[in-house]
Amino acid sequence: MEFSYIQAVDAQGDAAPEAIAFFNSRGESISYGELKRKSDALARWIAAEPAFEPGVPLVVYGHKSPLMLVCFLACVKSGHAYVPVDVLYPRERIANIIGQLGQTAVLDTIGTIPEVMGDLLVRPHFDIASFSDAHYAQHAGAPAPACVRPEDTFYILFTSGSTGTPKGVQIIAECMDNFSNWLLNSEFALDEKRVWFNRSPFTFDLSVTDLAWGLPHGDTLFALEDEAEKSLALTFEALSKSGITDWVSTPSVLDQMLADEKFNADLIPTLKRTVHVGEVLRPETVSLAKQRFPGLQVFNGYGPTESTDFVSLCEITSEMLADDRSLPIGYTKPGTELVVLDPETLEPVPDGEHGELFVIGNTVAQGYWGRDDLTQAAFHSCPESIARGRRSYRTGDEIARDPSGMFYYHGRYDLQIKLHGYRIELGDIEATLCSLPEVNMACVLPIKRDGLISHLVAVIVLADADAPRGFAQTKLLKQQIRPILPPYMVPRTFKYVDAIPLNQNGKADRKALAALIDG
Repeated sequence: MEFSYIQAVDAQGDAAPEAIAFFNSRGESISYGELKRKSDALARWIAAEPAFEPGVPLVVYGHKSPLMLVCFLACVKSGHAYVPVDVLYPRERIANIIGQLGQTAVLDTIGTIPEVMGDLLVRPHFDIASFSDAHYAQHAGAPAPACVRPEDTFYILFTSGSTGTPKGVQIIAECMDNFSNWLLNSEFALDEKRVWFNRSPFTFDLSVTDLAWGLPHGDTLFALEDEAEKSLALTFEALSKSGITDWVSTPSVLDQMLADEKFNADLIPTLKRTVHVGEVLRPETVSLAKQRFPGLQVFNGYGPTESTDFVSLCEITSEMLADDRSLPIGYTKPGTELVVLDPETLEPVPDGEHGELFVIGNTVAQGYWGRDDLTQAAFHSCPESIARGRRSYRTGDEIARDPSGMFYYHGRYDLQIKLHGYRIELGDIEATLCSLPEVNMACVLPIKRDGLISHLVAVIVLADADAPRGFAQTKLLKQQIRPILPPYMVPRTFKYVDAIPLNQNGKADRKALAALIDG
């Protein structure tokens, strides 16, 4: 029998109904039995509610609460993909996502979306937070008989888009099943029950790791609510009480914690493993983490949103730390093929040489929601002689593979970057800036410190050449883009120039601009 993620999670509800599936720093929690009972009941309600068009994706609005998990499972059990939208998103971005989805409806897990969105909320919405135990009891029973099929979309994550609008990555149920099944049987798998640090918001692909790994295994997920993340002191207080054994985050998050000497085994004596993806993991970070947490296992991996998070993984050993090369990103997971091709000829490159990575296999997404043009370019550019009918994704990442099959990451071929773990396409920010009446042209540059991107600089050509270029102008521009872009996409610094230099192809000469800024 093929592995089913939903069935595996439900099986935990039958086997250990009292075990805690999820809790957060606010004190909210849910058991496996309650997660199964409520998601089944909510799925039956969704199936009977006329406002939900059959099969259309449903937006789940909220933050890190147990009810988010209930809604995710209920959507899938009733035949709908779920689309997580975080309360921290600007209202215009929420409206854009809802608008792209068309006939969607919104499941509001905290009851605030009407006030947040106002007249921008044009789709039906339901205050799931107000549902009482009596409501769930009214719809009790087996889930609706319309669970998503392997070929149906399981979830959609909206990421930064180069055209100024976010794009929705469609992950089908087969991808989630295969990803979860691999994690449960990988070198990282253990029989013991674990407590996972659910660090990332559900809108970020890294959170899928905790859901795919922890819930089918009967583990517990712990999340920091927004209040606990407002200061490092509150974060440390919550972590000290969490009992987490497994930490999943970008390297930047770990670096941020390690900057404080109090982040050590005395604070979290239960911590045994950390897993990282989304950015370059530095040897210095690993060495310091192992020093602070004696016996700690550190794993590094790789995987875009378009391939259901991880497609490679390995434990970082002392030999790897002593190697002059960058830390490896691991070996290919079963069911997936990673091929390194020349970005121009699309011919395979020999081991040891750099090329562009293509992901092929059963964890590759279906494409981008409503964007056939982007889907064609990203998911259908691998030569058929190599793909052989399998789904594929062109990553834009510069990769090398050694003769043993180990992969190493060497940066991006395009303007897509990672800043503090968030994937950002600089064109998204540039398009937003250029939409402002005060801006004629804009170019956004990533600034590196110690080999990592530390912040963004916006280089601006103002529409009015005589307009002031000081603090007041920068404050005005930031005020206008903050309701549109998430905080991590707002450039820290603004520089003003008379003209942006162009290269021979008529494109912005980013190297010349970088030299200008450094000068």
